[in-house]
Amino acid sequence: MITQIMKKRLHRLGEKPACRQAGITKVAEIGLAVVLVLGLIGVGIVYAKEKAEAEIKKVETKEVIGEIISFSPMRNPKLIGVAYEKGDVGYDAFFEVDKDVKIVHKKSLDEIKLGDRVAVTYNEITQITEEGREQTKRVAKKIRFVKPATRKLRPEPGKTKESVDLEIKGLKGSE
Repeated sequence: MITQIMKKRLHRLGEKPACRQAGITKVAEIGLAVVLVLGLIGVGIVYAKEKAEAEIKKVETKEVIGEIISFSPMRNPKLIGVAYEKGDVGYDAFFEVDKDVKIVHKKSLDEIKLGDRVAVTYNEITQITEEGREQTKRVAKKIRFVKPATRKLRPEPGKTKESVDLEIKGLKGSE
């Protein structure tokens, strides 16, 4: 009885209950579709992480001591380059900086500058790519500040060390 009265009132106002229900149904369908798509994306991300972890062949912890030659604090992931010597041979190594990196003898990574001498403890991760090749990635876990950069002047071609020293002191050297 009450439903018949409601139908008559709605009909007089020009509203149809079926239209109202259909509008709610469309919104519900759109919401359900969005939830399903986001759920599938989440499952894909979890699957990709599990697959990436399964491809790790070995992880070794190593340490190098050298001077910082490059640093990209604004990139994500942050990268740091270190020049070091092993015997009489010089090498360059580049590391991804882990988000939980431990900084020793400085408050933050921003205080470390180019040319500073640091000791980098890192994990060398060897993975097998989808193509079957080995790929090595270095991730810095601890950066220990050793000493600040020392300024080295490189003389221009044709100038001696004495003429460079005189120019630094404000005197012009004779050539």
